[in-house]
Amino acid sequence: MSSKDKKTKKHHHHHHHGKGSVLPPKKSKKRDKTKKGAKKGKSGTGLNKTASNASLRAFDSKHKLKKHSSNDDVSTDGTPFLPTITVSDSAVNLFSEAPSAPTKFTTTARALTPMSHSPTPTAVPIMMPPVLTTPPTVQTVAAPVKWKAEDVALGYIEKMDAAMARLEYIEACASTKPLVEKDCLLWKKNLHKNQTDAYPCLDSTIVKIPNQPDDYVNMSTITVPHCRYPILMGQMPKRGFEEEFWRAVFNESVVMMYVLMGTEDEKNDFFPTTPGAYVYYGSMFVNIRLVDKMDEERTRYTIEALPNGLSNSNMINVYVHTGWEPFGVPVKYANTTRSVVDVMNFVKTSNGSEKMMVVSKNGCGRAGYFLSLGASFCCLNDGSEPRMGEIVKALRVQRPNSVDSMKQYASLYLCLLYYIKVNIINFKIKFKEFIFQKKITIPDDKKQKVEDVTKGLEALIREDLSIIY
Repeated sequence: MSSKDKKTKKHHHHHHHGKGSVLPPKKSKKRDKTKKGAKKGKSGTGLNKTASNASLRAFDSKHKLKKHSSNDDVSTDGTPFLPTITVSDSAVNLFSEAPSAPTKFTTTARALTPMSHSPTPTAVPIMMPPVLTTPPTVQTVAAPVKWKAEDVALGYIEKMDAAMARLEYIEACASTKPLVEKDCLLWKKNLHKNQTDAYPCLDSTIVKIPNQPDDYVNMSTITVPHCRYPILMGQMPKRGFEEEFWRAVFNESVVMMYVLMGTEDEKNDFFPTTPGAYVYYGSMFVNIRLVDKMDEERTRYTIEALPNGLSNSNMINVYVHTGWEPFGVPVKYANTTRSVVDVMNFVKTSNGSEKMMVVSKNGCGRAGYFLSLGASFCCLNDGSEPRMGEIVKALRVQRPNSVDSMKQYASLYLCLLYYIKVNIINFKIKFKEFIFQKKITIPDDKKQKVEDVTKGLEALIREDLSIIY
């Protein structure tokens, strides 16, 4: 680190240190009492109210991702939602095929989705199956019940066209070019704090730190289609500017964060990774409480963050996805789908006071992919066909260059196809005393369509067109 010192140690208790201090905090009876009791009031710092440890634990126990095997019938945490998306942690993309020759398409292809407006987003967790209450003494075979979005999803598949997807992405890029000289003044003034000068950040959506007018953080508040409350998108903080990043995370009451990174991005370490280790980034204290290796791609860190001198810390679950390279797509759609569903359920059931955030190197390409996919899932479960082009444009007008390659845009459709197929095949019906599973395959008349669309989208992925304005 250049301008700010940091040091990793085992953490027990801490007191106020000057900015840049790396000395371990000394023990204090007063500090111990604060830790054991309820959350204390803040000192006069002007910072917003943060999430309590109790609320985070309650959410985590409700929504934490579970590992499933191919024989699982019900979620171990008892929630009605997670069983509807049971896919093995080791599952691979169901649509993976050997590379095929690019398919030629006509320019008169039909639009991917109808022009009708989607219904108002609901606060109900997505993909919740109906619960049938049958008298415990009458064990009858269930009448056929299907995923509530199945008809909409199958109709959507019929309208898909890879050639149209290519035109959609080009149009989305061309129509969302930012006026840097007019609308990105803060970003331009702080170029040395950005990962690159190719991803401008709009003044209208940038996160500002109260009482710190000279601080700058490359982080935006985004209104995501079909989501009731805003979500944060941000870049990995550049080395030496971690303090502003964590101060903004604390001030915005972030309790859930997804970090999407590839091999090269692993050099951008902005928090320690060992249980019990802590770092002072200037006056911001960041402590690792727990590390949980979920699978080969994902690791969950429970992190405590707070400004030096305050006692009511913010607890954050940080999920790190590895193997996801810049401009690229997820290694496995199963893991990404599972994480996106978890995020959308959190957003749909949140009261807005606790926030979630998506981070990638520039906070645009992979972060935009993640949120675009979530919006399309919510759209289907609200009973409407997703308009992927409109979803991506809605993000790009708030965070320029979100979804920054043709590869990513085409992959959004492939991952959405994966999501649809998994839900149709693995939809479960839950009874009061026992569980039946009715397996439904994609109709034969749709299988050829899925195969043709998949090949066309994979051809676009190999084309790998990147458009950055």
